Amino acid sequence: MLVGAISDSHGNSKRILEALPYFEGVEHILHAGDFCEDAGLVREAVDCQVTAVAGNCDYMVRAPFEELLVLNGKRVYLTHGHLYNVKGDLSALAERARDLEVDVAVFGHTHTPQVFYQDDILFVNPGSLHRPRLGYQPSIALIDLSGQRPTARIVFL
Repeated sequence: MLVGAISDSHGNSKRILEALPYFEGVEHILHAGDFCEDAGLVREAVDCQVTAVAGNCDYMVRAPFEELLVLNGKRVYLTHGHLYNVKGDLSALAERARDLEVDVAVFGHTHTPQVFYQDDILFVNPGSLHRPRLGYQPSIALIDLSGQRPTARIVFL
């Protein structure tokens, strides 16, 4: 099962539309917040499930700050990351992921793409579609849940 992930789109519909072709073949798309209402634009354009969480810039939006999903038998945790101070370090997020016994933790907030394993958990930050930081280009992530161990890769637009 292939899962797409985006974050920090901040209402940039042009970049969202640029990202959509990269999601061909995905069975689920995750939006890790900051303009989670942008997930509506994604929903209208794709033929798969879309799950979104709220971030620190999602004012007056009724959306959860976290979701726990089971996709292809894998436990996937979705959060923006601001509640876990991911701009400082990832220890609080890692603790939450361990407590939930997840296989994959997807987060955003830093506007920088990351894919790494810690404690046998795959951590994925798709970066930012709107305003990436540290010299990165706008990006998304593709997460493969078909194997025994989940894998992910960053795709730069």
